[in-house]
Amino acid sequence: MQLTAGVIGCGNISKYHFSGLEKAGVRIKWVCDLNAATAKPWADKYQAQYTADYRAVLADPEVNLVNITALSFLHKAMCLDAIAAGKAVICEKTLAENADDALAIVQGAESAGTIFYTSYMKRFIPAVEQAKALLPKLGRILSTHIRAYQCWGNLWEDTSNTGFFGTPKGGMSEVRRRYGGGILVCGGSHILDLVVFLLGRPHRLFAQMHTPPGRDLDVQAAALLETANGIVHYEALAHPLHKIGFLRDGWDERFEINGTQGRLEMYSSAWTDIDTKASLLIHYDNVTGQAVEYRTAPQSPFDRAMAFFCANIAKGEQGAQSRLTGYDVDELIAHIKKSADTHQALDVTWRA
Repeated sequence: MQLTAGVIGCGNISKYHFSGLEKAGVRIKWVCDLNAATAKPWADKYQAQYTADYRAVLADPEVNLVNITALSFLHKAMCLDAIAAGKAVICEKTLAENADDALAIVQGAESAGTIFYTSYMKRFIPAVEQAKALLPKLGRILSTHIRAYQCWGNLWEDTSNTGFFGTPKGGMSEVRRRYGGGILVCGGSHILDLVVFLLGRPHRLFAQMHTPPGRDLDVQAAALLETANGIVHYEALAHPLHKIGFLRDGWDERFEINGTQGRLEMYSSAWTDIDTKASLLIHYDNVTGQAVEYRTAPQSPFDRAMAFFCANIAKGEQGAQSRLTGYDVDELIAHIKKSADTHQALDVTWRA
């Protein structure tokens, strides 16, 4: 089946989605954004129609795929309307600004039988996919350390109320307005998705978070997550250290999974450098006593994710990724926030 898409939201992240759709052979018929100037380059490139009203995209019977890259607080209405219009949906993360809205979206997709994806593209980093394939070689999994350390500057001590992370008096920071929160939502959500992808849904957690005085965004979220595959030590951190990490560029995102028969270590490059920097996976096998490094040329996980999504949509199949992916992460975010607020360990209540 030939896919014809409308892309709703033409901000910064959309360029990665446009690239993936193009490489997957999708016809881009519509681009939608409230700002006509933002949408114009994409409309020109793909000879697409422009609209400021996403409902015009949904009303087109030729459109069978809707790609939503608008701000998260807009996702619920857009997703539910797209589902009601009978379109397959690819939605940028986070799925919603709260777990209740995410649940409503995925229940709507499940009830309608809609092919629906939340684009947590880090599942498609080649080193992550290789790690998933090698997990059975670890034996019983004992412990996992997984984290996202991102260089956001010294928000811990800087009291400036201007800029992307600044919180003006009586107002809201730009990062919170656009994404609904700080490091937990922006960076930590991807890592929570990897926890579920690699180890399964956590059933209990205890969390702590830190929001500096005078700011409306968290700069640290840490949690112990109990899974059927052992304890997970999780952390998302906004830090000021410019030369740390795998490539000494301030980006320090990694995981380490330890089992009775070996260990996996994964080090990723920054998502903004996907075309120039690759990731690394190291597998230590306790049986042979040898460690093998897996290195690949830089490959865009956005392109790889979109290829997977579009191939399944063209076949009319949901495929291996569940409709619940976005809900799973938003439910964990809600539980982490509640645990941090109450200083209590919580059983995770999965409602779908």
